[in-house]
Amino acid sequence: MKNFIVLTIVLATLLACKNSKSNKIDELQESERVEDLLQEYNERISTAIKTSSFEAIHDLYDQESLLFTDYNPLIVHSDNIKIYYDTIFARQNIKEYHRETIDVIEFSNRIIEIGLFTTVFENSKKLKGKYFNVWKKMVNGKLMIRAEALGYLEHIDDPKVFLVPEASTSVLKTIEIPRELMAYTTLGKSNVIARIPEKTADSYTDDTMYLPFADTIKTGKAVLLDHYKAYYQNPAKIDSLEIMTYAYDKVENGYIKYGGFYVDWTVPGFSGNTTGSGISYWRREKDNSLRIHRQIGLHIHK
Repeated sequence: MKNFIVLTIVLATLLACKNSKSNKIDELQESERVEDLLQEYNERISTAIKTSSFEAIHDLYDQESLLFTDYNPLIVHSDNIKIYYDTIFARQNIKEYHRETIDVIEFSNRIIEIGLFTTVFENSKKLKGKYFNVWKKMVNGKLMIRAEALGYLEHIDDPKVFLVPEASTSVLKTIEIPRELMAYTTLGKSNVIARIPEKTADSYTDDTMYLPFADTIKTGKAVLLDHYKAYYQNPAKIDSLEIMTYAYDKVENGYIKYGGFYVDWTVPGFSGNTTGSGISYWRREKDNSLRIHRQIGLHIHK
């Protein structure tokens, strides 16, 4: 009887090890498949931009797709996204275009992809930017763009060349979000108003990646803290701040939030306001808190 019990335990252990190894192989194969798909889709996107043909990538978008771009309000639905790209392509003569994926986070139903791009126009002017894509995993094994966000690494002298107001006729209504996420959003809002760098940076994970408006990507909380210390040197006072959520996705260890903001501010001798949008991935940490792990922020031109 004793030998039988020992044998049973050994067999169970071997089976568990085999299943664990099999699961790891499956996960590796799935990651490789996703990597191949992203490479294929990015090649298609590059070709579409270089040939000014949105039709080459139209099937990557659907009625739920969201497009966030610097200077434009949120663009909703594949039809409006087509209007945006067709208009932009008609204005620009692109000589070269390159894009590079620098970060991928995979979930059971979503994929976050972050990267950099460079556009060279016929007049040899070069424009560098960053992107933040959220992909939906479809039942047929393919991917669709849930949300696409595009920003630049510097201020644009004439933002009007990127404005396509006719693409932003459909505006999503703001929605309620889970109470926990709302609490952290409210805390983050208070920290921004207080303009204390340490408190603002504390809303992020240690290995965060933040894509700020008209700036380079900031990786790691230490780098982000330096960013906010410099940013808050500007003598501005936040008079009011509103944070909106248009949609969110629940993922295994947190939330992906699609939203915007409106802020009234005052500097010595002048008052104004700023409107923006963006995507943020809030990750569940070991202490069960939520922190911003990936984020892109964009401004809307008035």
